[in-house]
Amino acid sequence: MSTHLTVETNIDYAKIIQADPLVQLQYLAANRRSYQPQPELRLLGAILEDAVATLMTDLRRCTSRQRRDFAETLNWIQGRTDQRSVFSFINICENLAIDPDYLRQGLLRNSAKNRDRRPQVGTGLKKYTSPRRKIVRLRAG
Repeated sequence: MSTHLTVETNIDYAKIIQADPLVQLQYLAANRRSYQPQPELRLLGAILEDAVATLMTDLRRCTSRQRRDFAETLNWIQGRTDQRSVFSFINICENLAIDPDYLRQGLLRNSAKNRDRRPQVGTGLKKYTSPRRKIVRLRAG
């Protein structure tokens, strides 16, 4: 017969390893989000938000000016405008820490769905009754 000794030990690691308060402060300072973003970032977010709202318009129920804005926004997102501009799609996305290719892919897919929709028969929709609505809201912070 063999005898096994079992020793239970309760080790309090908090007493052995002390937390470094400086590391915790550095972590919190690096990952803290301010509720009031810089005005420049708020402007860039507003531009991107307006572009998303423009692409969400229903082309079957909008004015010619909204169609023109839709086409301009589509060109801006696809990169057919000056890419050296501060307000180019890629620069805005990079400043807001958003992946521009991923966002572009989603917006183009959604706008293609919007353009290919067939009008529903019997809904009683009038031609110019739909105001442009902002569906997507970007939150800073």
